[in-house]
Amino acid sequence: VDRTTPWEAKLLRLQDIVDQWLKCQAKWLYLEPIFGSEEIMKQIPTEGAAFMSMDATWRQICSDVRATPEVIACAEMPDLLEKLQGANAELDVVEKGLNDFLDTKKLAFPRFFFLSNDELLEILSEAKDPLKVQPFMKKCFEAVKEVEFTKAITMKAMVSVEGEVVPLSKEIDPAETGAVEMWMLEFEDVMKESMREVTAKSIAEYATVSREEWILNWPGQVVIAGSQVYWTKEVT
Repeated sequence: VDRTTPWEAKLLRLQDIVDQWLKCQAKWLYLEPIFGSEEIMKQIPTEGAAFMSMDATWRQICSDVRATPEVIACAEMPDLLEKLQGANAELDVVEKGLNDFLDTKKLAFPRFFFLSNDELLEILSEAKDPLKVQPFMKKCFEAVKEVEFTKAITMKAMVSVEGEVVPLSKEIDPAETGAVEMWMLEFEDVMKESMREVTAKSIAEYATVSREEWILNWPGQVVIAGSQVYWTKEVT
């Protein structure tokens, strides 16, 4: 018993170290690319600083273990388990702060709820480059496949999944607002206004051309709305 008790304690400590190590490693692998973005670091500096502090601890642990790769020797390294536990506690705080930050963005622009946290983080990390937000437009706005940009990187038209193009009633310059949720909100408002204008123009043209030509001149959604307007007018 006297010989096995120290080994039991050593092996139990080793198991705790491995458990804490795997937990820390998984969270670090998830968070490291996020806080590697300058844009994210600017938006949540407190969590960013906490992660960088933990990151330094984690890298030092990895360096120490690499220098002493024997498993039993690692179990005897002073404060290794305690350092890993502290690192995990810091990561929990960072992760909670990050989730709170994402929630504020979703509340500012509710369509972000259609995206996963990873997708939203990718958008936020590329906020300065609206062209890189293109892949997510379809998830935020049903039937909007992409947005057409001018050479000056202003938004000028929206394109449906069927390839129909609707010019925006005014160009939107994402650089003016900076925050991605703000120019997405502006796009939402301009999108509605643009559809109203296009629908009004189509209704005005309805009586001036043949129905076949009129149908081909306008987007499908506009044709359906315009047809209902005239149907209602004719039956009342």
